[in-house]
Amino acid sequence: MKIQTLKNALPIVMRSMADDVGVQVVWGADNAHTWDRVIYLPNLQEGEGVAKLALGYGTHESAHILYSDQSVYEKAGEEPPIVVKLMNAMEDVRIEGLMFQKYPAVRPWLDHTVKVVLGGVERSDGLPEAALLHNAALLNGRYRLLNQPLADEAAASLAAMREVMGGGRTVKVMALLGKIPACPDTEAVYQLTHQILDVLDEEEPEDNDQQPDPQEQPQGGSQDQDNQPGGDSSQGQSQPGDGQGNAGDQQPGEQGAQQGDAGADGPGQGGKDQSKDDGKGAPDDSSQGKQSGDAGADQNGADGASGAGAGSGKPSLKQKVLAASAGELDDLKSDLGEAAAKVLKAHASPSSGSTPAAVFHAPVGNELLGEDVAQKGRAASMGMRQVLMGLIQGSRNSRVVMRRTGRQVEGSRLARVAVGETRIFRKSEPVQRTNAAFQVLLDASGSMSKCVREAEAAVVAVLTSLEGLQGVTSGAMVFPRSGIDNAKTCVGVLKRHNQTLVRALKENRFGVLAGGGTPLADAIWPAAGDLLSAKGERKVLAVITDGDPDRVSAAENMVARCRASGIDVFALAFGSARTELLDKVYGPGNWTFLSGVDQLRAGLSSLVQSVLTNAA
Repeated sequence: MKIQTLKNALPIVMRSMADDVGVQVVWGADNAHTWDRVIYLPNLQEGEGVAKLALGYGTHESAHILYSDQSVYEKAGEEPPIVVKLMNAMEDVRIEGLMFQKYPAVRPWLDHTVKVVLGGVERSDGLPEAALLHNAALLNGRYRLLNQPLADEAAASLAAMREVMGGGRTVKVMALLGKIPACPDTEAVYQLTHQILDVLDEEEPEDNDQQPDPQEQPQGGSQDQDNQPGGDSSQGQSQPGDGQGNAGDQQPGEQGAQQGDAGADGPGQGGKDQSKDDGKGAPDDSSQGKQSGDAGADQNGADGASGAGAGSGKPSLKQKVLAASAGELDDLKSDLGEAAAKVLKAHASPSSGSTPAAVFHAPVGNELLGEDVAQKGRAASMGMRQVLMGLIQGSRNSRVVMRRTGRQVEGSRLARVAVGETRIFRKSEPVQRTNAAFQVLLDASGSMSKCVREAEAAVVAVLTSLEGLQGVTSGAMVFPRSGIDNAKTCVGVLKRHNQTLVRALKENRFGVLAGGGTPLADAIWPAAGDLLSAKGERKVLAVITDGDPDRVSAAENMVARCRASGIDVFALAFGSARTELLDKVYGPGNWTFLSGVDQLRAGLSSLVQSVLTNAA
């Protein structure tokens, strides 16, 4: 059976994305969810489609963590159910647009997730008015403003909304929807939500056939936008070409004028107190449902109802939308994250070989114990640099040599042909120099309690010998640790690749205490991830352990995956090492037993030769 590699593996790519954004990922949860800047994921089946879906979910949740204000959600949650659902559908568009600007590489992940979760035209027969409004805003906001692959879905939802609510209202809703990218925060989206709901109270023009068709192209088209509602043609965001240019001109009476003024406030006004006079006599924004200057609209009326609905005693369109119950709206896909989480649950794989450990970045050591470990390690590091040299050499740079035959001519030497010099062809040859990323993974489980000080001193000795070598980066981790709630396994960081050993010692990262099991397979995930992302052609992973992992087959599989990914793996065994298990996990000749740190140099010398021979 072909061994899978770790390159582009979901846990490694997900962690890299999370580290860039500044959030934490924990694997092994029962279902996908997010809490307090931590994204929890179940173990998932491996496959490109599942990986993209999980990455899209992680990107979406990261966007909420970075850009959304939870207090505004709490405020909206006290209003009718449609308010928070409609606001969230629009907030998703805003925050994902910000993610595209800051992290362009996430776009394929989110586009795939959107197509899986929201793709497919669904029947709109029998849907309440609130659902029709929500679906049109959700799908058209994503299609028009984010250019996501939902053209057919957006068109169908818009047609359904237009049929029930009228072309005029539909045009004005789409025009307001175009303001989402200009909203500076969640509060602004909340205010924009109420502006859209207020449109439903406006009278529909009698001749609907004259209303322009709002279903055109996504944002970025070359549509004429000089006549947007309110006559504001200078908005900072490119609006979709939905025919909205004449919407404000075709609304009769004072209502149309007020909607035009709402548009004239320009982008970025949402989230502010827009009921205050700006000193220029401009009418109030309609975001609070206030209709200043409209004698026919009672400011204290039920839900601000106006037009025929208020006069006849029948509920207005806005009242119908606000009256929709939570049960009627339960099936709406208002949150991409929740919808994606349901799909991910179907791809969960509880029986997978290993659960990637979470990384706990805070110092995990003790100052006094760390000083003792540092002294022992530095003493044992003498002469080890030359021993490790074979493991840290790789092809680096290129040396250009001139030859008499070849394919690439060096133009600057052509003039020498006249005097008999025929070495005019250039060829690049790699130069062998130190060029490696070196990672040490320390087992500090309960079975290592009697030898953990010696093992930790070996870590310091290896790191000391590599310190300062040009072209070599080194890092170290320790497992198992705790510190992240609900994480089944954590690894602690002893030294980062971009950090000096002296700095790591000052941060009290060394001097760890032993305890817990030996989830080696889980701990290899983040250690290998650091190696694959670190600079250096050669990748080396040194595991310092007693050779007794919790799940031998899972550990064996992870070591095999590391080697298939170009990582050299070997082990330094301490304590009551078990030969048969070390042979099974690492392979004969890829480990050596040390009774103490004073044997490190001699043990490493023979081990390096054996590892290089096996690799060859």
